[in-house]
Amino acid sequence: MGVVGAHAPLTQAPGAYWRRAVIVVTMSLLVATALTLALRPYIVSAIFVFYYGAAAVSALTAGLAAGIVTALIGALLGNQLAPVPETLPVNITATLAYLGVSTVLSVIAESVRRTRAAVEAHAEKLQRQAGELEVQRLEAQVLAGELEQSNDKLELAKKDAEASRDAALAGEDRLRLIDEASRVLGSSLDYETTIRTVARLAVPKFADWCSVDLLVEGKIRTLAIVHVDPEKVKFARELQLKYPSLPESPTGPPFVIRTGKPIFLPRVTDDMLTESARNDEHLSILRSLTIHSVMIVPMNARGTTVGALSLVSTRPDLVYDPLTLAVAEQIATRAAVAIDNARLYRAALTANESKANFLATMSHELRTPLTAIIGYEELLSEEVSGPVTDTQRHQLARIKVSARHLLSLIDDILLYARVEAGRESLRVELVAAKSIVDDALAFVAPTAADKNLVLRAEPIDPQLTLRTDAGKLRQMLLNLLANAMKFTSKGEVVIRVRERDDSIAFEVRDTGIGIEPEDLEHIFNPFWQVEQRTTRIAGGSGLGLSVTQHLARLLGGDVTVQSERGVGSTFTIELPKAKTMLSPGEIPTS
Repeated sequence: MGVVGAHAPLTQAPGAYWRRAVIVVTMSLLVATALTLALRPYIVSAIFVFYYGAAAVSALTAGLAAGIVTALIGALLGNQLAPVPETLPVNITATLAYLGVSTVLSVIAESVRRTRAAVEAHAEKLQRQAGELEVQRLEAQVLAGELEQSNDKLELAKKDAEASRDAALAGEDRLRLIDEASRVLGSSLDYETTIRTVARLAVPKFADWCSVDLLVEGKIRTLAIVHVDPEKVKFARELQLKYPSLPESPTGPPFVIRTGKPIFLPRVTDDMLTESARNDEHLSILRSLTIHSVMIVPMNARGTTVGALSLVSTRPDLVYDPLTLAVAEQIATRAAVAIDNARLYRAALTANESKANFLATMSHELRTPLTAIIGYEELLSEEVSGPVTDTQRHQLARIKVSARHLLSLIDDILLYARVEAGRESLRVELVAAKSIVDDALAFVAPTAADKNLVLRAEPIDPQLTLRTDAGKLRQMLLNLLANAMKFTSKGEVVIRVRERDDSIAFEVRDTGIGIEPEDLEHIFNPFWQVEQRTTRIAGGSGLGLSVTQHLARLLGGDVTVQSERGVGSTFTIELPKAKTMLSPGEIPTS
């Protein structure tokens, strides 16, 4: 439906349209009627002239319907105002012509109104689109600015990510160096070799030049020098010979070893070189080395500085920082601990060898007079020097028992010394288990009889054999049997032999005093006694179980124990059925 007003939209609410249409039609007709009345004498022949305009204005303003309504009302008013004969009150021809022309004018006006409204609507739409485009342009400008800022942030983030990646890679390299250095240092007690290997690990990623100086008997000795250019290693050694480090030097490894404080120079300046040079020639040599960054860290172990680790960079892009200093200190500490452990181990070996030599010497020296005592006792017992009374014979027997006991202790010490020093060799042969057990039982049977103990062996297959050292196996069984009878006052001591898949187990079970649970971990320690007091009832050197364990491991087996206080103990020697001959002094790992 058309609307009133050229600037109004083409559709609106019906009530508003009709109100506006009535107003427009009424005003148009009033104006046309007033003009017609005023000019009627002059427009008698064209009485509808002003009503044409009213119809056109109504159609142009309020739509086609308003124009037609105006034309119809104008036809009525025009006929009322026209001076026509009374016989013919209505001029039909003029009226029809008026209505036809008014209708055409209304249609033309409606078309013009609609065209103008469409043009204005299109112009408004274009203006609105132009506004939207302007807003979009402004938004695009803002977005472009935001994108530019985002690009700047992305660039910064990219740089940060690259820096983080480089830092992570550098950190990974540092951790890998520490891990590899720790692995090398822990791989051997030959610290001279391992320290040189660690120095080579630091070059070239961590340093262009690495050296290790140790304090040996009050003097500083260079243990390792590594350079990216092997030709310069020789030059560095010649330089050290020509300009050796002075112990009282205020810089370099002597200062670090003397004070225990690191030297950290991220940037080495020419003034520093001039200060440390001894003469012009020395300064010229130092300048030719193109030193850019230096770290010298102390090698501390157990509160003592044993040496200094020097790391030198000759590249401008390799500048040391606190992180690299911390890594260098960790490597130096690990190296110092490795050196200290190796030195302690060598000292322990020397002390152990001295102890073994002392025990062997003293045992031999004690064995000689004991042999003489036993010999003279036998001469006296056989009355070679004259008659012997029963009382004297009893006293001689006690002398012989005590001497043999002391000789047994000396033999234990000798055997322990040989085993500890790695001097005990093996003689492997095919051995019948039953034969060895019978020999051991026969040897200790008198002792069992004296203590009223039951000594027996469970049935053993005579065909059960193993390849081992018969003498060592017999010695181990004698040690366990003697130990069992020592701490058993009543009951029995039993040997049982069991065959397993690839081994044979020899069990010695007693009904003695047993062992406290907290003492089980100590019973194989040398010189350890179950009764830890000077007035203990059971004697002995405390070496029997320790020697037995060493011999069992020497034969490729081991000794275990199960015990309950007040019930008794069971010691088990487990040996492989087939034992390969070892080299003299070789002890297998248990």
